[in-house]
Amino acid sequence: MAGIAGRTDYSNWNKKTNSLLSSLEKEEGDEIQASKNALGHGKYANSQAEVNEQHKSKQISKIKKQLDSYKAREVGVVQVLTDIFSHDANNKNDDPPKSHRKDTVRITRDHLDAGKRVLNVADTEGPGNIVLTEDLTNLLSHMPPNTNLSPKSYPNDAENAAPGYDPQGGTINGLVKLSLSNLKNCTVSVKCKVITGLLEISHCENVIVKICKSTTVVTVQADLCQHLKIEFHDAPSGKGIHPKGYTTMFWGEDKDDRIFHAGVENLTVKTVRDGFVDLETVADYKTDGAKKVGNATAEEVQFVTSVLDGELVTEKVLKPGSQTGTTVTGAVGGGDAGSGARSMTGREMKEVEKRKEQIRKALDDQLGGIKIVDKEGNEVQPIAKKNAEEKNDNDDDDDHIEEVYAGMTKADIDGIVKDCEAQKGKGNESFVAGEYAQAVLLYTLALDRAAELPDESDAGSSKKQLFPRHVVLSNRSASFMKLGHHDKGLKDATEAVRLEPTYVKGVFRKGLALHAMGRYQEAIAPLAAASKIEPKNKQIKQALQFAEVRMHQEMRKRSDR
Repeated sequence: MAGIAGRTDYSNWNKKTNSLLSSLEKEEGDEIQASKNALGHGKYANSQAEVNEQHKSKQISKIKKQLDSYKAREVGVVQVLTDIFSHDANNKNDDPPKSHRKDTVRITRDHLDAGKRVLNVADTEGPGNIVLTEDLTNLLSHMPPNTNLSPKSYPNDAENAAPGYDPQGGTINGLVKLSLSNLKNCTVSVKCKVITGLLEISHCENVIVKICKSTTVVTVQADLCQHLKIEFHDAPSGKGIHPKGYTTMFWGEDKDDRIFHAGVENLTVKTVRDGFVDLETVADYKTDGAKKVGNATAEEVQFVTSVLDGELVTEKVLKPGSQTGTTVTGAVGGGDAGSGARSMTGREMKEVEKRKEQIRKALDDQLGGIKIVDKEGNEVQPIAKKNAEEKNDNDDDDDHIEEVYAGMTKADIDGIVKDCEAQKGKGNESFVAGEYAQAVLLYTLALDRAAELPDESDAGSSKKQLFPRHVVLSNRSASFMKLGHHDKGLKDATEAVRLEPTYVKGVFRKGLALHAMGRYQEAIAPLAAASKIEPKNKQIKQALQFAEVRMHQEMRKRSDR
């Protein structure tokens, strides 16, 4: 379909696909309802399966409402300040902005609307200075009371009965979160407390970020920036703040003080103590060896810069974690326990394995002299030794496994597959909840992890995939089409069919994507193939009929011209 200046009109594609999907869903719903009415199905379920389906539907609706409320609440606490050098960012009235340009802007509580606790400084070009003043530390956030702390009561036991307990909520000072995006040619000085301890920087160019001594920033995440400088001026570590307010540890002295960066060119990290440069290093994702892996581009490869043995060192992150140690002392949910898996480099993974081996050796040394005997006094082999001998007996049976794994141990394979399944499951949950962009991200993470498996180069061959990539590709294809990216949906569905030609969902979604793009004649072949795989699938039949009708309509239009 032609568009403006010879370009394709994607907006009409979006409308066409949305119309197709809505039409199919409505027709299917009408047909199901008509079938129910014909069979006399009413308000009440006639089988346990129907009860389960109704319960599942209610749960999905409930989760979607919760996600919508979370999104609305998040929007309600975010304050975005843009283009702050060219006008008075504190002017909240309808008065026109001041004509003169400010070279230094000091952000205070007056710049934030009521209830805003997350600050995003964005879309600003210098030269100039932005100062996030200590006044922002005076922002108060209320914490709900913890009712789980109520002591137990013992009826009719005056000695052990606890006195009345009324849990009280508290308050905590500072910004909840801070992010800088799309800044150019300016200096940002952070002097306020950040409760989460996380500073996010993205798409910035020629920017200097100074983290000052009154700031609590533990972790920095920088993405897709150029010529970025991050300086810590007597800044405290997240765990180095005494309750009375003075610094006991400086940034870099704790293992969780780290800078994560991906796709950053010419990153300079510097620590300054008492006005003198203490440590300094330069990192660049290109020179540090970032390469495309699977579906991940070189810009997506994650690096971490931290202090190691008194020097700033940049390493590649090999094991992403669910947390990066960003919560500072005194924040909600602070502490080490239960904080989730930690992102790890290759060096850290080796250290963990070394500690595990030391523990195993210590146990062997302690228990090595102990003999286990049965009732008759005969010695019983330890389980570990017995398993090792059994493994040796079965070495011949495992030859084919070693050949498939190509030098990677089965434990490594199982770990990667487990990570892939976890990301895939999260993606499915997001898709069901209508969070299609989040689903795309999670499916991509699953595919990136699966790309590390040794069967990657053999995908589509006679060997069985160690992880079903075709299923994730098909799911991501559906997510892309929901977002209107039909070309990307077609690409994923085509790859899914290449990996597993008989996977009906992949074949069907390839047909849907082609149909949504107005390529009706091309859509008929995959839709017919899907119908052949599942001849009783009414949805596939309807889509095939719809494509044939639209193809004939297009042919008539061409013949009438």
